[in-house]
Amino acid sequence: MKGKSPDQGTLNLFEPVLRQIVKHDHPLTLFADNFPWNDIESEYSSLYSDKGAPAKPVRLMAGLLILKDIFNCSDEGVVAGWARDPYFQYLCGANLFIEKTPCDPSDLARFRKRIGKDRLERLLQLSAGIAEKTAIDSIEVKNGSRPGKEDFSYSVKTGIFHQVIRKINHLAGKVNLPFGRERK
Repeated sequence: MKGKSPDQGTLNLFEPVLRQIVKHDHPLTLFADNFPWNDIESEYSSLYSDKGAPAKPVRLMAGLLILKDIFNCSDEGVVAGWARDPYFQYLCGANLFIEKTPCDPSDLARFRKRIGKDRLERLLQLSAGIAEKTAIDSIEVKNGSRPGKEDFSYSVKTGIFHQVIRKINHLAGKVNLPFGRERK
């Protein structure tokens, strides 16, 4: 069953809507606002059954594939980046900022298989055309091309480094090493 994207215009009294957080002139915001999401959702809706549990929303999955292509990263990297970056979440149709991953990275492989090679190519070609118009290349690095893996999302790298540091501190605490703590 096809999943439904949340309404990005819905206001919440206690939590700010992503539309209020993101800069309106940011390249990913411009990209998201200019992309024909309704066309993609209507084209892909025929690939879903009316039976079974709801699938992840088409906009989420297509958005993650587009971000993966733009930033030249792995399935794991784009899913982790989504949990840290409000612009990723806005592009993928989220309404509120959520600090957890939207899906398992393996869901992207299943979505690619569901839409097939031809639809994936058309999706990425369409996104490349809109990326050019919205200056997507200026997001991370201005090196004449899209950012490569080494330039991918500073927030993802720092998040991973913080996770590693926390894990090392935790393990050091288990064996009573003063690593990362004040010595007594």
